[in-house]
Amino acid sequence: MRFGTAELVRDLDRPAGWMLLVDGTPQSYVDTEDPTFLEFEYVRLLADVIEATSPVDQPIRAVHLGGGGCTLARYLAATRPGSTQVVVEADDLLVEVVRTQLGTGGFRLRAGDGREALAHLTPGTSDVVVADVFVGAQVPSHFATVDYVREVERVLTPEGVYVANVADSGQLRFSRGQAANLAAVFEHVIVLADPGLLRGRRFGNLVLAGSHRPFPLDELRHVTARSVGRARVESQDTFVKDARTTSDADPPVAPVPPANLFG
Repeated sequence: MRFGTAELVRDLDRPAGWMLLVDGTPQSYVDTEDPTFLEFEYVRLLADVIEATSPVDQPIRAVHLGGGGCTLARYLAATRPGSTQVVVEADDLLVEVVRTQLGTGGFRLRAGDGREALAHLTPGTSDVVVADVFVGAQVPSHFATVDYVREVERVLTPEGVYVANVADSGQLRFSRGQAANLAAVFEHVIVLADPGLLRGRRFGNLVLAGSHRPFPLDELRHVTARSVGRARVESQDTFVKDARTTSDADPPVAPVPPANLFG
């Protein structure tokens, strides 16, 4: 692969389950027979936000920045037949592996830089933009600025939703800055993550979402309070605090996970 060494590892517990790893970092989990199965909790949270903000069982127009195994695109294709989806993955060699080994039913998979792809999309035509962009285990800096968030907002419908996966730990400086970027563009911003992560106890994934319409907080808090993988929903008022926006002129550097995080 152009951005590392990719492996597709079969799940011995699920005959049709495959784990995609890049340089040893888990990137995606795909069950080719049951695309509604979501192994990673952060992917479940991404889906929770989409399901809570869009009419259930209705087709959706979605743009996915960052492809990997295209888990969420497969999920939406299965749960919302007729959806129009495009997935943009930077690694063209990985694109070919996914196409040949996992298939692309229900979405279009393109090779290219996700931010560059935004510039070619028609304004106001996407219901959802999903960002799950990592090089190795880090979010690229050009996907971590307020200028980038403005480009996302341009392609969304007036009631569209932007939802992103980031990774952080400790005092969550990076993710708070990312939330500040969203709050500078969208009227409503929420953060979903494991309570232990929000208390700075470990490195992990946070889901950030922004929209010009209010989020159904009560519904989201109910559906994310699962017995396994329980998440907390924070509003921008409690999460952003005094964090500042970051720009293309001075982009942030995403944190690196501990060396032993993935074994």
